[in-house]
Amino acid sequence: MQRPQIWHYGLLAQSWANATEAGPEGEYYKKLIETSGQPALDLGCGSGRLLLHFLQDGLDVDGCDYSEDMLAVCQERAAKQGLSPRLYAQAMHELDLPQRYRTIFACGVIGLGGEHRLTMQAMQRCHEHLRSGGIFAFNYTVRWNDPPAWLARLPENRQVKPEGWPASSERQLLADGTELEMVARSLETDPLENVATRQMRLRLWHEGVLIREEVQTQRLDDYSKNELVLMLERAGFSDIQINGDFSDEPATADHHELIFICRK
Repeated sequence: MQRPQIWHYGLLAQSWANATEAGPEGEYYKKLIETSGQPALDLGCGSGRLLLHFLQDGLDVDGCDYSEDMLAVCQERAAKQGLSPRLYAQAMHELDLPQRYRTIFACGVIGLGGEHRLTMQAMQRCHEHLRSGGIFAFNYTVRWNDPPAWLARLPENRQVKPEGWPASSERQLLADGTELEMVARSLETDPLENVATRQMRLRLWHEGVLIREEVQTQRLDDYSKNELVLMLERAGFSDIQINGDFSDEPATADHHELIFICRK
C-alpha cells in the first residue's frame, strides 16, 4: 500500500506548538458539531489546534492523525491544559476506530499526500465510521485562485529545473529560546496526475549557531469541485452541500476555500 507523502514531522511538527488560534474554521466546525451531533472526530487533528479548543468548550471530540510527531505535540499541549484527549495514530485511508460518530470533520487535510486513490479510500472509511444520518465535512483550498500554483501547470513553467532554496527567511522564536527558519520550494507539477510536489527546509538556530536541519517533502492532490462530489457519492454520501470560505454562502469561483458537507 502506498503511503501518503506529507511533511508534518520533526521540526515542522514542533513548529505547530505555537499554532493556537482556531480562526474562522474553528467557529465553523464547532457550530457544525453542535448542530450535527456528538461524538465527533477531528480527522487530521495534528497539534490539536482545533481539537483542544473544542474539548475546552466541553464538546465530545476525538482526534486522529497520520503523524505521530504531530500527535505528540497535541498530547503535550493537552497535558498543559489539563485535558486528556482520545488520540489515534492512523492514516485516513486505513481508519479503524472503536466507535462511530455523528460528525467527522477534516480541516485542511483532504488532498495531502498526493494519491487520489487514498483520498477515495479515506472517504469510504469516513462513511463507515459515521452513524446513520451522520455528517462528514471538510474544506478544500482551491488552486485556481493561487496564481503561482495555477501557472506552474504551463509547459514553460513545469519543464524548468526545480526552484532553488530562498536565500533567507524570518525565524520563529520557539518556547525553549531556539529559532526556527522555514523555507519552501516547488519541485514538480504534474497536470496529468493533478499532483504537485513541494519541499520544506527547516533549520533550528540557537544564539546564531545552526544546530539542526531537516528537509521534508510533500505531495499535494489537485481536485475539481465536481470530482470531489463524484468521489463522495461513490463513497455512499448524499445531500452534498458546498459552501465558500467558512460561511453559509454557496460556493463560487471567487472563494478560496470550498467546504463540503454531506450525509451518510
